[in-house]
Parts: sequence; C-alpha cells; structure tokens
Amino acid sequence: MTRLLQGPVRLQVKEGDRGEPLVFLYKGKERKVGQVLMAWRIGQEWWKRPVERDYFRVRTEDGVVCELYRDLLAGTWHLQRIYD
Repeated sequence: MTRLLQGPVRLQVKEGDRGEPLVFLYKGKERKVGQVLMAWRIGQEWWKRPVERDYFRVRTEDGVVCELYRDLLAGTWHLQRIYD
C-alpha cells in the first residue's frame, strides 16, 4: 500500500557524492537512508513550465520506504510518497 501525500513536503537533505540522499529531516526527526531501491530522472512539459527531477525510492534504516525527489531547476528536495 502507498500513501501519496497531499502535496510534496519540502525536506532538508544531506547528499552523497553522486547526489543521492543520505539523510533527510522529516517532522523534526533525522532519517538515515539505509538503501536506495530505485532512482530515475524525469523531464517533461518543457513547452509549458519545465519540470526536471531526480526521484529516489529509498528505505530508511528504520525500515520505512518512501519516495523523494530533487527538483533540478529549483535545487530543492521533497518527500512525495510513503509506502506502508
């Protein structure tokens, strides 16, 4: 089961050498990434308002699977989805 959040939640993220998330702050708690399960890039709607993002499906060290993305145009990180 998955829970798509009402809107992406902006995060503070510490990145690794290749830009992958290592640690993120969510609801006042630091969450360490134990494993990156998937990574992909999207680029779309260039004719309207460009969207370019790097997505990461990660498992935290405490076992929570979630989907984060980095907005490549704005340079910000967001939490988009939490898997149950």
